[in-house]
Amino acid sequence: MSKLKALIIDDKEAFRDVARLMLESAGFSVEVVSKGNKGLEVAEQQRFHLVCCSNNLSDISASDFCGQLRAIKGYDFVSVLVLTDVDNSKTLKQALLAGATDTFSKSEFNELQTYVERFVQRETRQLPGRVLFVEDSRVLQTIILDLLTDMGLDVDAYTRAEDAWDAFRDGDYDLVLTDILLEGVMSGITLVRKIRRMQGEIGNVPIIAISGFGNKSRKIELFHLGVNDFISKPIVREELRQRVINHVTSYQGLRELRAQQKSLYSLSMLDELTQLFNRHALREFSAKYFSEAYRFKRPLSMAVLDIDHFKQINEKHGYERGDSVLTALGAWLKRFVRDVDLVARWSGEEFVFLLADCDQQQAKALMERLLSRLEQFTPTGLELTVSIGIATTNMGSEDKEHNLNSLFDLADSAMYQAKMAGRNCVELYSAAEPVEV
Repeated sequence: MSKLKALIIDDKEAFRDVARLMLESAGFSVEVVSKGNKGLEVAEQQRFHLVCCSNNLSDISASDFCGQLRAIKGYDFVSVLVLTDVDNSKTLKQALLAGATDTFSKSEFNELQTYVERFVQRETRQLPGRVLFVEDSRVLQTIILDLLTDMGLDVDAYTRAEDAWDAFRDGDYDLVLTDILLEGVMSGITLVRKIRRMQGEIGNVPIIAISGFGNKSRKIELFHLGVNDFISKPIVREELRQRVINHVTSYQGLRELRAQQKSLYSLSMLDELTQLFNRHALREFSAKYFSEAYRFKRPLSMAVLDIDHFKQINEKHGYERGDSVLTALGAWLKRFVRDVDLVARWSGEEFVFLLADCDQQQAKALMERLLSRLEQFTPTGLELTVSIGIATTNMGSEDKEHNLNSLFDLADSAMYQAKMAGRNCVELYSAAEPVEV
């Protein structure tokens, strides 16, 4: 975007100097005149982005100035501010009705300065994002494409909805901007319908519809189909620009919020050290495992693994080395288990496996294979052995359905039986009373 230009019209030199300095500091190129008619003459010759006019000009009223300025080509949507020494509600109302954008008291200069700063931010803002744009009028496509790219957006432009649909399915867009009547078989309405039928976040991308027809029923139907906004032709650049900014920033903000929520959810579910599921996640996900096991009459096994002599590792090599061992073991265990299984860090050096559709003997074979492979694994140069206990859902009375806690108690008991058997082994749960070591 070219440098912003501002015009100041005020008969008081002191205020003109202060206003000029403030506008130049904000990044404007500034023209200053003392008379309203001279200001109109200068506006005819140049295109200004912001016009600041005193309410007490000697040659023309503020309302007449605003009305005549708006009549000049290119000044329909330029920001025009009326500045006053004394509040006069009637005069200011007349100025607003004649076309002033806003009014400010010269005694509240900070308010004007804040407006100018936000104006500059708005007009010079570069908006990162990707837009899918569909328009079959080459002239209008060029105009809107220039506007969008000037805003910093990455734009994929098409004249046919069929091509746009193919691009949309393979792309990741922050906004869809489409005309309703297009060349080809597919209309913009059909494109909207197809996008909204897609599952997940991709189907919620904001859509702005464009049309040269003001048919109210069609407009209402578009909103029923899921468009977020509607713009009538001929396009007003300033209006389209702000609508695009609003929708893209809102959508990106929503996506960022969802990403943060997902990240927080992951943090609440993952053990920070091992990056395995934590006990909270195990409790939440295990319900599905138990439900399916009983519903489909499939065995569900739980294995509890405890690192042998881990206390000695911490005492001999330090807690930092011990943490490194846990981190490495967590990554190793994640690679070892089947896709249908769940492995979590229960606490300290204790890990829990839920082995779906896996009976006692299958679970034992799987855990013994783990022991065998673990012999080749030396995290941080240390040899590890583990003790593992296994329990399955068909243990106990016929009519009792186990849950996470009850099955854990049995598997944990079996793990202590493995400790008593000499460690570095797998034990199935038996009713014999374990002795803790």
